[in-house]
Amino acid sequence: MRVFSFFFAYFLAFHLLIGQNTFSYRFDFGFPAVVLTSIVATDSCFYSTGIIADSIPPFNTGNIFVKFSLDGQVLIAKTLKDTLKTYETWRGNLAIVGPDRLAVSGNAKDGIRKDLLLVFNTQGDTLFSAGYPHPNYPEVTGTINRDFKKTEDGFVILNYIKNPDGTGDTDIELSKLDTAGRFVWSQTFGITSRDDTPHNVIVAPDGYIIAAIRDNTNIVRQDYEARNHIFKIDEQGEVLWEYFSPVGELRGKEGRAIATSDGGLLVFTGQGVEVYVNPVTGQLRWHNYVFKLDSSRQEEWGVLVRDSLPAIPSVNQFSSAVELDGGEGYVVAGNLAEYHPDDSWHVGVLAKISPDGDLLWKRYYQHIAGEGPRHYINDLAQAPDGGFIMAGEVRDTVNAPRQQGWLLKVDEYGCLVPGCELVSSVEEPKSSDDSHAFAEGFGSRRKSSDDCTLLLYPNPVSEALQVYFTAPAGGEHHFRILDAQGREWRRFSTRLSEVTLLVEVGELPGGVYYLQCLRDGQVVGVEGFVKR
Repeated sequence: MRVFSFFFAYFLAFHLLIGQNTFSYRFDFGFPAVVLTSIVATDSCFYSTGIIADSIPPFNTGNIFVKFSLDGQVLIAKTLKDTLKTYETWRGNLAIVGPDRLAVSGNAKDGIRKDLLLVFNTQGDTLFSAGYPHPNYPEVTGTINRDFKKTEDGFVILNYIKNPDGTGDTDIELSKLDTAGRFVWSQTFGITSRDDTPHNVIVAPDGYIIAAIRDNTNIVRQDYEARNHIFKIDEQGEVLWEYFSPVGELRGKEGRAIATSDGGLLVFTGQGVEVYVNPVTGQLRWHNYVFKLDSSRQEEWGVLVRDSLPAIPSVNQFSSAVELDGGEGYVVAGNLAEYHPDDSWHVGVLAKISPDGDLLWKRYYQHIAGEGPRHYINDLAQAPDGGFIMAGEVRDTVNAPRQQGWLLKVDEYGCLVPGCELVSSVEEPKSSDDSHAFAEGFGSRRKSSDDCTLLLYPNPVSEALQVYFTAPAGGEHHFRILDAQGREWRRFSTRLSEVTLLVEVGELPGGVYYLQCLRDGQVVGVEGFVKR
């Protein structure tokens, strides 16, 4: 029976890997700092844009355009940079705007901060770069671009601006450009007693929907208020309707929304908690939160997408969301941060939510890089094979280059390690004989104990070992890689109860190794792998 179990598991693992197209790649493109901020998926390739920074004075930031194959290989990479001007496209809003045309928005600076609209062809050539100062410059100088959308007769640009009336609050500004990127009109929204912060704009029939946050952080240091503020305007800038999240519920950090096929909105934001700092100061901290509005702007459901850790960081946020075809629900992506006295780290987050608001699964992804590595997923798209492609960055606090672009492709279940969706707490553990057999096989799918589950991929491995780990919530798990002689080669840890860890093993000599999982100093799981 043991032999049957082994060959059945081997057969299952082998067929799960056939045709599997998952990967996690980091890119520096020859620069000390790279961030991928946008991703667009087509049937034949992926397009991405981001930000680069040079190591040579004056250290100006520039834009990078990358065309990737469907398996994550770089086909084209072109940069736009200048010694006298900066280009920054931070928001994940790269979009196809016409036949063989893509565009992205941001900010440029050449002594004056300007809105920026870049239009490319599919080979990454910049067709035009529209940059202009605020129409009320120099009274208004602190504009920050938040989003853009293509319209039938041009573009709309969404900005966050500092109110020039001396009150110190922030306002929302929507500007209209013609097809050549020339300024046409602008309209400002907001109240002086609160900060109004825009997050994205949606082109809707007969106007535009703006998703924003209204809070009182401009006037208080405790007793905070924060609400999602979503409103629609017509072509003349008149407000047609407004939605506010309930009074007394802290909603904020991010406040983006996407239109849904039923005429409603999916809003991905944060649910806040005010934390005591001192007698006169509090701090807002956030759990990632998603809620659904119907076509009448009534809240249908809301769901927290939180981790198993007790602390609530101030920087948790979702950055992107997609509605799945066929009424299968929604997928959201972003980051989770955690801070401890001796360590801190950020991981990428992906979660699927049913049409009725049930959290179906969530996945965390983390490279083992330096001390306290930081991971940010900035944008998300559904890939042609039904999986998900994400763009972001990985910061390595020790090794150079310390800021690298991140391209992450997972399957339809969010698995970077094939078969992670099949892990079950009722799965029976195999014997140690099976573990040693798998150490020399193609993959590993064994639940090692009641306390720890490890899936390793690929196996054999050449450069990067992907480790899918699950365990009961609470406590810290440590890992170590041992060779066949029992010598230790690597040690790392996690406080998450579910995470995919990406471990560089390229420097290990070829041979058989064992990954041990330890809790409270006791080995609770072991899996073997072969290093080519």
